[in-house]
Amino acid sequence: MPRLLSLSRAARLVGTTRGKLQKRVQDGEITSFEGKVNLTELSQLYPQAIIEDTAMLDRVEEIIERSRHKARNRLPLPSDKQSLLARASVLADELALAKLDLSNFAFLIHKLKTKLHTLSANSGPEAKDILQQLSRWLESELPKTSELVSPSHQLLVQDTMLRLMTAQVQLLPSQHEYLVEGTNTLLEAGLSAGFALNYGCSNGNCGKCKARLLSGQVSKTRPHDYSFTEAEKNRNYILMCCNTALTDIVIEADEAGNTNDIPVQDITAKVKKIEPADDTVQILNLKTPRTKRLRFLAGQQATLHLNNALSKTLPIASCPCDDMNIQLHISNSDGDEFSRVVFNQLKQGDEIRIEGPLGDFILDDDATNPLILLAMDTGFAPIKSLAEHALTLAHTEHVYLYWFTSGNHTHYMQNQCRAWADAFDSLQYAGLTIPQGLESDAGKREFSGQLARLGSEQAGLANSHVYLAGNKYFIEEGKKYFKALSLPRVMYQQVD
Repeated sequence: MPRLLSLSRAARLVGTTRGKLQKRVQDGEITSFEGKVNLTELSQLYPQAIIEDTAMLDRVEEIIERSRHKARNRLPLPSDKQSLLARASVLADELALAKLDLSNFAFLIHKLKTKLHTLSANSGPEAKDILQQLSRWLESELPKTSELVSPSHQLLVQDTMLRLMTAQVQLLPSQHEYLVEGTNTLLEAGLSAGFALNYGCSNGNCGKCKARLLSGQVSKTRPHDYSFTEAEKNRNYILMCCNTALTDIVIEADEAGNTNDIPVQDITAKVKKIEPADDTVQILNLKTPRTKRLRFLAGQQATLHLNNALSKTLPIASCPCDDMNIQLHISNSDGDEFSRVVFNQLKQGDEIRIEGPLGDFILDDDATNPLILLAMDTGFAPIKSLAEHALTLAHTEHVYLYWFTSGNHTHYMQNQCRAWADAFDSLQYAGLTIPQGLESDAGKREFSGQLARLGSEQAGLANSHVYLAGNKYFIEEGKKYFKALSLPRVMYQQVD
């Protein structure tokens, strides 16, 4: 029976993204069986993934490191003994069944060869010749020992090693998949993979992250105070924040599908760091309590309150996959009081009240359409959040990021954009400048020309999802251009 792999595990195994592999399935390059791919076909499609057995452990380490979110620079966690034993037990059961199947097949082939020999001895010349041809064909088709170490065999060995080191989680009803390494909790691994799982305290008290275990084995990473009802216990409910996966598992879990699925929260965070990005922009990094993190979707906004006197609504620039660390970009170009306090008075350790999330400038997470992200000046903040989220999900094969600046504004995080482009084959970046700004007719004409060039460069523009964030002039001009194209999704976010 052919070995079938989920798209997530197959992509990780051969060092590509799930989105790219899914595209090859859609293009008919590899067959999909109920969302899974055949290991033999995978080895033929990715021959470069095949290695010598002596290099197996090094290669698995490389696969894991490469498939991590490179922009975040995190190393994989080691598995604990309980996880290794549980996964080894499952693999041992599979090995025993496979050996039994091989033994049965070997016995069947032996009986078939004996039967052919008996029939041949008792048959006439014509039938005897046919039976002898059949016997020779059978002998030629039986693989020799040296032929058993094939590319698909080696890839199977790699998959077995990867399964020993990681466990896969499948979420229902969404069919989303992600991998759990070491003793990471199901919640931590799911959020890091970019999925908007439901949760609250992350500490085993509120029960908002409860999920139903449908198959596989889990283990508690910490005790919890939340009490399940008898009905929930009988239906195998667990808390995702207090359990890790010992083996591959399937669970029913709530995920936020849109902005209405996440409540508005009121959280007090502390200033972790304030750093100047350039002469006009400060990067404000806030840290929330571990038990009261801000749930939001990439691209959304939050209202910041300073000393219960000043407030301002700003786009969140960070990825929801790292929800304890909230980043915001503060511009002093308008000279308002909020910006003045941030630039001149706010210091590390100060408290800021966050109210949010707000807005619907978000990705369609399940879409694989190419993404075109356009930012003007500090409109880069929500675009940065969308880009990080898209790269984390790895559903989209192409992400095109265009960052326009005007006046005295700069591409204040250009190194970050270039790092993404270097680390991810799916992302292309271009930094563009309109010196006179879009307030002038000359600036508007230049921007229109650049949009037209962008359109001519993008052969798949008609199928793209487009997101624009910037000042009101940027949004007005963008609407004029993209309205006529009737694209499947165009979203706008004004950032002053």
